[in-house]
Amino acid sequence: MRVSRSDVPTQALLTLVLGLAEFARGALVVALLADYVTGPLAAPLTVVGWALAVHYLLDTLFRGPSGWVVDRVGPARVLTLGLAFEVVAFVGLMNAHHVFWVVFWVGFLGIGTATHWPAVVTGTNRLSRQGSRASSMSLVFAAWLAGAGLGPMVINFLMAGRDRLAFLVLVAVDVAAWLLTLIIRNERLEPRHRVRHPLGQWGSTLWPFRYILPGMFLQNLTLGLLLPILEPYVNRVLKLSHLQFAELLIFAGALTVLLLWPMGRITDRYGQRLPLIGGFFVAGATLVLLAFTRPFYAVALLAGILGFSYAMILPSWNAFLARLVPRSIEGWHWGMFMTIEGLGMAVGPIVGTRLFELAVWVPFVFSAAVLLMMGTFYWMFPFDAYWRVK
Repeated sequence: MRVSRSDVPTQALLTLVLGLAEFARGALVVALLADYVTGPLAAPLTVVGWALAVHYLLDTLFRGPSGWVVDRVGPARVLTLGLAFEVVAFVGLMNAHHVFWVVFWVGFLGIGTATHWPAVVTGTNRLSRQGSRASSMSLVFAAWLAGAGLGPMVINFLMAGRDRLAFLVLVAVDVAAWLLTLIIRNERLEPRHRVRHPLGQWGSTLWPFRYILPGMFLQNLTLGLLLPILEPYVNRVLKLSHLQFAELLIFAGALTVLLLWPMGRITDRYGQRLPLIGGFFVAGATLVLLAFTRPFYAVALLAGILGFSYAMILPSWNAFLARLVPRSIEGWHWGMFMTIEGLGMAVGPIVGTRLFELAVWVPFVFSAAVLLMMGTFYWMFPFDAYWRVK
């Protein structure tokens, strides 16, 4: 499959939209939300956990329908609608003065963000030639990580009594992303043909992937449970300032982004097995060490190693999934896969805040145990035999 000249700028626009949208979401969930809830609103940290749980639950529930719509109207129009929802959510949240409305608007934001991955990944698959999926996915994840990493970093400089300015920045970023979706035009992103998706086929659609569905859930559970405790862990346990937290995010995030492309190329050339399994083991071991490390430079080193491990996992995992997705209804299947992944993100914040209250190191050790279990599972997983069956 050849890639036309018009496909490259189209894919660049898709990844830029994703990066901007994740900039806004990352800034909120990693830094601004906890600071806003426990600061100006003087509410407990558990409110953050519930708000993120509702956010990721709605994000999860609407990913399948978002993929369903992608198959009918195309990725660009779905992103346009989703970003409009996100702008409304940020405006509502910046004017919320009660915890109910905080949970409501953060949850409403999840309806908009549910469009990100089904639309962008489907669009990327349609624009990518065979044999380069991991490389293409690495660029998508580089945009995601760059946006999600830069968001908390920039917002950390705008917080400390300037929460409204921080919210206005996030609104402006989402508006810019929305405007970009209006100029995306490519015939390969248009619906290929009409496909029916009866609700009764949901179970039968997922059944062939039953051996890997638990992994989709568990991987994102480990991420979800760490999100709400990062800010309090850094401030209360490590005693780092907002600036030092930003420096950690810059270092680990930049290293991950820089490594994604070469790891994607390695995966395309040598296969998904080694990067995937190795990434799980390295991430698990690093999280155990991170739970009991206090010196700033040691923490920074471990954060860099953790970034390297995720640069191994992300392209290989999504290239693995891309080999399994039926091309005729790819938007639907990506949405369903991401629904399972999102369930982990929905459950994670509640688990994470509860574990953090037990002891500050427990969330890290729990996540490490899950990742080590995943590495062991895929070490024994019959990749070639599974693909032949598919």
